[in-house]
Amino acid sequence: MLQEEFSRCVFRKAGVVVVEGPAGFGKTAILADFAQRLERGRAVVLRISGRQGEQELRQAGLRQLLHDPALPAPAREALRTALGVRSADDAAATPAVRPSAHPGSGTATGPDPDPAAGPTTDSAGERAFCLAVHDLAARGPVVVLVDDVQYVDTSTLRHLLGAAASARTMPLLLVFTEAVHERRDDPAVRTLFLQHPSVLRLFLPPLRAHDVAGMLIAPLGAAEASRSAESWHDVSGGNPLLLRALLEDHRAAVAQGRPPTSGEPPVGEAFIAAVRSILKRSDRIAEDLARGLSVLGQAASPDLLSLLLDVSRGTVTRGVQALDAAGLMEDCTLRHPLVRTALLDETAPRARADLHRRAAELLHREGGSSPEVAAHLLAAGSAAPSERWAVSALRCAAEQVLAADAPLAVRFLELACAVCAEPIDRAEIRLRLAAVLLRLDPSAVETHLTEPLALLASGRLPESCAAPMARLLLALGRVDEARRTLHRFGRPGKDGPGAAGTRQRHTLDTAILGGAMPSGVSGSAAPAVGLTGPVPARAVRDEPAVLVAQASLQLLALTEATFEPAVTALSALARGDRSAEMEAWWQPLTGEAVGWQTPGWRSILAMIRSEIFLWRGDLPKAVEYAAQSLEGVTEDVGSVFAAGALATQILAYTSMGRLNAAARQLSRPVRDSVFRSVYGLKYLRARGHYYLATGRAHAALGEFLTAGRLAEQWNVEQPVLLPWTMDAAEAWLRIGERERAERLIKSQLSEIDSARIRGTALRLQAGISDPALRPRTLSLAVTELENSGDRLELARTLADLGRAHRALGEFGRAGAITDRAWRMARECGADALCEAIRPGRLKAHEQSSVDDDQAGPTSKLSDSEVRVAALAAQGSTNREIAAELYITVSTVEQHLTRVYRKLNIRGRRQLRMDLGPGADRRGVTSGIA
Repeated sequence: MLQEEFSRCVFRKAGVVVVEGPAGFGKTAILADFAQRLERGRAVVLRISGRQGEQELRQAGLRQLLHDPALPAPAREALRTALGVRSADDAAATPAVRPSAHPGSGTATGPDPDPAAGPTTDSAGERAFCLAVHDLAARGPVVVLVDDVQYVDTSTLRHLLGAAASARTMPLLLVFTEAVHERRDDPAVRTLFLQHPSVLRLFLPPLRAHDVAGMLIAPLGAAEASRSAESWHDVSGGNPLLLRALLEDHRAAVAQGRPPTSGEPPVGEAFIAAVRSILKRSDRIAEDLARGLSVLGQAASPDLLSLLLDVSRGTVTRGVQALDAAGLMEDCTLRHPLVRTALLDETAPRARADLHRRAAELLHREGGSSPEVAAHLLAAGSAAPSERWAVSALRCAAEQVLAADAPLAVRFLELACAVCAEPIDRAEIRLRLAAVLLRLDPSAVETHLTEPLALLASGRLPESCAAPMARLLLALGRVDEARRTLHRFGRPGKDGPGAAGTRQRHTLDTAILGGAMPSGVSGSAAPAVGLTGPVPARAVRDEPAVLVAQASLQLLALTEATFEPAVTALSALARGDRSAEMEAWWQPLTGEAVGWQTPGWRSILAMIRSEIFLWRGDLPKAVEYAAQSLEGVTEDVGSVFAAGALATQILAYTSMGRLNAAARQLSRPVRDSVFRSVYGLKYLRARGHYYLATGRAHAALGEFLTAGRLAEQWNVEQPVLLPWTMDAAEAWLRIGERERAERLIKSQLSEIDSARIRGTALRLQAGISDPALRPRTLSLAVTELENSGDRLELARTLADLGRAHRALGEFGRAGAITDRAWRMARECGADALCEAIRPGRLKAHEQSSVDDDQAGPTSKLSDSEVRVAALAAQGSTNREIAAELYITVSTVEQHLTRVYRKLNIRGRRQLRMDLGPGADRRGVTSGIA
């Protein structure tokens, strides 16, 4: 089309062409290509480029012509005279000036005439310019190319269009490019174009999907181009510049060995640079609008943009249309999130913060959601302390996003603390923040209690904060402080002032006593308090509490409101020696915690399970789950919560005989605050057992007695979970203080109804009793411990029982019992106990296993069947076998029946021959069935 217009120009017909299109649609490239073709002929091609900020500088565009090398020297002199420029040096040194306030007649220093008056062909300067152009056109075709006419000053346009209007029969062609939707609101300019009789407008449309597919064939191949064209078109918006940038990013990705695997185009540096280029070349409002869109995101609307940027609604509408036409946005949203990120990244931090702060205010005023408002406050990084609405929005937003994004809720609450000016309100926020952190990282809770505790000490903490703070103190194991917190608000009177505090205190006491709270009671007990901290002895066999716990666990679904009651229910099972039932409930609770994305809960549940394994004597598993618990603790160095998991590891390592590993855990720093919590009691006990294992009985006794004194002082004694009395009794025995140990043992046997505690007490009592009575006492201990599920303590007791029988000369029975003790200690991972029971056997265990595998038919039998068969092969009667193995005669008969069937023999006579020489070793010495 431009070539046709030039042909008409050659035949002495002046023309004006306006090429319209959004930024990035190739208008400048069209002019460059057209100029290149013209320069091969005899036409004079002159160029003017519109520049932002020069619209008000008179004759700025015309002065560019004075430096155009295509302009012949005579025409340059004539043009210089017409513009009032004395010399070329003056033209370069003297910038075009803004109109002065004094009247003039169109000279370079005077004002423009009234814009509404249209072209002023009678102006001396304009007439001189027209004559200069006419003289030049008389020698041959003249083409003036004006790029970005929207930025060209009005004086230049008046001179150019005036020359074209007065030279209608001369070979003069004016070609303008204009960014659509960015025309100036200048009626004089619009009139200048409308008054020209032969203005031709050419509009550049966006690329369509099939156009994009054609451009993708070369780099992607025909098949992939067809599949991907739609997505490439969506990202580029049909803008040729953006599409070329995407192709450049694709080439770069392929060159770097990371070709895209999906049909989505790779958005990289070239695309972002193209976006910046489009915005720079667009009207300034377009760049501001793009930045406003980046800040507002999905909440953007023309009205909000107008308020945010403090510009008129019409200006916003025009800018939105320009961005939409350029393919940068759709439905008032930037097309690609990386564009939003890039625009925000290159905005000065202070300016970006101001935009986000204003956006928060606008959304709050216009009724936006709290999470939207809070997100902008978070991006701004602050809010004025006097703006209470900001604190309220942040707190409300935290509650709304908590279920889906707890870390974001933490950030909202942290900012609320930072901007809240009221100490009491800030204390409430900190308590809520600590409660939320409990689901993410229990070790981070403690730091947020300092300010509320200070308010409590000064008497300014409101009563409504008492229960939340007590629950958090319980979570840290600070039971005594939790009780005192609630008791401070409790005053006599059922319904008078302080009644709420009295009810809260009752709730806390119930939790400490071990009763599982119903699901309707909010905040019953802090997580893991009952599991990691001791409770009164009278709750050990609290069958009603166990029944309530079982019912509660069947009804509860894991939520923030039910997590504490669920763990309290597990606590009741623990105190009732129901570790097997705890294990059965642990798995579903942990699965739900994983679904909730709550690493803090998972850490608490992992610590619970580590203790379950410790109680059951599975030492490697106890270490493993304690380590998992510590993985969810960021502040594990000296953390109160971490001390609980460390105590489990230290106890397990010590029992395993891995004293160096236990020492390494003990060498980790521990804060003084640990010993104000029940976690510290566990730690003291663990350290005491390490001292006991390393021959420092006096030091161990000090640790056990300190733990007991604190437990009594805090009124949280629980023999099942903190058996400090039995620990102290064992230490007294090591020291040689038999009478003191005996007093402690008798007190436990008379007061405590726990199979684990009674079994341990009976074992220790046997150690100080008459040797002839020891087997009977130890047998009672074995019965108790078999009911408790504590396999490690059972192994210790069996080892003592074997020694007791051996001391009485009952070597056959001693060997069987000792071997059972060794195998049980081996299953527990207690290598030190294995070595104490059978020195050297641990190293020979692998070879022994090989020998057993080569024992022939015995590999078909279970251990119990082998033991019975071995004694039968030696000639023992069924009754003697039953007495030897502590089983019934009926059980012996059933075992022998199965042995005969498996070995395909008829009776005892064939046993000795079929079992072979390994029968004695694997049979009689293998332990109790």
